[in-house]
Amino acid sequence: MTIERLRRIDETRLEVPTDYKSGMRVPGIIYVDSILEKDLETHCIDQVANVATLPGIVRASTAMPDIHTGYGFPIGGVAAFDLDEGIISPGGVGYDIN
Repeated sequence: MTIERLRRIDETRLEVPTDYKSGMRVPGIIYVDSILEKDLETHCIDQVANVATLPGIVRASTAMPDIHTGYGFPIGGVAAFDLDEGIISPGGVGYDIN
């Protein structure tokens, strides 16, 4: 099961380790307590890992407790990118909202 591959950092954070998916440049951090942890969707965790593979990502691919599946980034996902080496992704800013 996917959730078993994650590591609990503390009461409010789970880590998606860099060996979760080939090419991850940084870990994923999902802010979620043990009550909401059981509701995490596998596809959302995979999307956190996918974001962690993007060029220029800084520190971590992060997701808030209300995480759910998006087009590329998970909804509730957050990532910062280096100004010179990074990217700009419309999937990270909600281009599906009119």
